[in-house]
Amino acid sequence: MFFPEGTFHEKPGLLKFHSGAFTIAARSQLTVVPCVIRGTRERLPPPGYFLRPGVIEVEVLAPLKVPHGTTPDPIDLRERARAAILSRLDEPDLAPH
Repeated sequence: MFFPEGTFHEKPGLLKFHSGAFTIAARSQLTVVPCVIRGTRERLPPPGYFLRPGVIEVEVLAPLKVPHGTTPDPIDLRERARAAILSRLDEPDLAPH
């Protein structure tokens, strides 16, 4: 399991994803299973010292496979995972374009 944003902020939205874990997955031809986690911003607000009671939801999305016999592309894998999560998150895209 990895969290490709590296952190989260009080402001709702999906930050830019770091590429490290996607590089490892692509080179190893591992399947990536994106998940959407909702409610953590309200339950564990930055700086994250005190957990607040409430519900946290986890939605498991369709697996993303690296096609065998192809040159692995970690950037493509990263962007496919991010697009899948963003489509289900109901929060804005905060990544610089």
